Amino acid sequence: MKAYRNIQIHTEGSYLRTTNLSPLTGYDVKILNQGNNQDCMRFLKYFIDYCIDYKPQIKPDQTISYYSWLVKLINSSTAVLTIQEAKDNGEGFTEGISYASKVIREQEEICRIYDVSPVFPQFSQNIVISKGVYEGLGIDAVRYSSPEHLTGWWLTTDLYDDNTDSLMNVHYFHIAFKRPDLLKYFALPCGFRLYITDTAEDIWFDENVCCELET
Repeated sequence: MKAYRNIQIHTEGSYLRTTNLSPLTGYDVKILNQGNNQDCMRFLKYFIDYCIDYKPQIKPDQTISYYSWLVKLINSSTAVLTIQEAKDNGEGFTEGISYASKVIREQEEICRIYDVSPVFPQFSQNIVISKGVYEGLGIDAVRYSSPEHLTGWWLTTDLYDDNTDSLMNVHYFHIAFKRPDLLKYFALPCGFRLYITDTAEDIWFDENVCCELET
């Protein structure tokens, strides 16, 4: 048995489970261990921090952000909630945390390469795109400093005609499901630019990017 911030965590069959979180939230949680104990522990620590630091109301079928992915709390008994993650295609949820952990690791790795701290987007935020992004075309992208409801990312393709009225403001999760090839870049902070095609990957920090965007 392990403990984190005085919350006990132990193995229960194929799961890792908290045992004394319920006095704080009304529920304990358990997560399917799909072969990577470190990923499960990282999520449980994230969730424990969330519960202790923010004291949210926890209830069955609630969704919460896990860095740049989404998880759901499913009622498995009167006092235990099971963790499920959004499927990579957006078609519901599935037990475990394997895909979310993969996305987070890849985003952190890109940020390590460029020696910056990750700024994770969230499913509830919006992202600006042009025609051609959903269809898989190559993109030019830039991230601006923005209000909390925006990721700050603007993605355009060769179909963009420089008419800002043609741009679409969509939820980040639409891009997460339709363009998983782009996910690993989206934790790069304000000021970064991308040029990504089937044959090219160019990433750089642009000191001339204005980080004060009018919204």
